[in-house]
Amino acid sequence: MPTKVLRITTRKAPCGEGTNTWDIFELRIHKRLIDLYSTPDVVKQVTSITVEPGVHVEVTIADV
Repeated sequence: MPTKVLRITTRKAPCGEGTNTWDIFELRIHKRLIDLYSTPDVVKQVTSITVEPGVHVEVTIADV
């Protein structure tokens, strides 16, 4: 999956005077997709793992 890049370009001078110098800030969002074909017990064990703050996990159970 592609990495989403959010860019913000701002002027370095707060008043707008002086040379035109710019700062560029980036936020990169990395998405990963994992398919698990297993029993419901294994899915419960995987979803009970603790993750760091700021990491979002979405679990979708599909009937095949």
